[in-house]
Amino acid sequence: MLDNEKGLDEKNGKPCLCDEYNKDNEPDLINENLINEIEEIEETQKEDGANGLCASNIDLDNSSETELSFTSIEKNSEKTHTVSDALDDIKTDISALSATVQGICESSAKTAKEIYELHKLYHNEYAKRLSSMQDELEKYREIDKGRVYDGILIEIAKLYSENAAAVKDITDEKIQKRFRNMFLDLLQLLENNGVIKQESKQGEKRNTRHCQVVERIPTDDPQLHDTVIKSINIGFYIENRTLIKEMVHVYVSKKADSQSDNN
Repeated sequence: MLDNEKGLDEKNGKPCLCDEYNKDNEPDLINENLINEIEEIEETQKEDGANGLCASNIDLDNSSETELSFTSIEKNSEKTHTVSDALDDIKTDISALSATVQGICESSAKTAKEIYELHKLYHNEYAKRLSSMQDELEKYREIDKGRVYDGILIEIAKLYSENAAAVKDITDEKIQKRFRNMFLDLLQLLENNGVIKQESKQGEKRNTRHCQVVERIPTDDPQLHDTVIKSINIGFYIENRTLIKEMVHVYVSKKADSQSDNN
């Protein structure tokens, strides 16, 4: 047994050879321990470095992803901003168009109101004036054609037509002469105003425009058909306008009369 405290052999009390061996090998052991510790430290540092590198790579990856995310967000933000600007422009255009349409509607309503007022004014004022002017033009037209005096001329013609034949029945020559001259003056007045006397003679063809048949006498002679037998009064006309119709008796052919009855 060894004395642990003195390093002596229990049998002979001499120093143990193991102790001497240990003393000789003690530096080597220390070096080996140091080397082991250093290797452990280096391995630990390598592990730490590897872990740090992984962490760094993770950080870099995260950083890249973050940068990409920021870039995507910025692009999306720009797109959103562009769309928002476009929508704002569209809203502005719609507002401007709406204002234009509103202006057109107001202008149309104003124009329609003005047209209505003009139409109303036309019917209330201009239509009356136009009618009055038309009447005046018609009067001037009648004056130009002589119709404006038709009423007066008709009365004069009627006076002559109904009384001129009675002059012959006047027995007093002086009075007869005065009436004859008076009717001559009336006839001259009518002729000066374009009035033409219609007085048919016996055997003449009836003037169908200015003569009125008051009696028809049948005849077998077809050549006498519609010829004047007797004139009752004198008629008058202006151009194609009849003032006073001449009353006449005429012949009527029996053959023509039978044909008219059959028709």
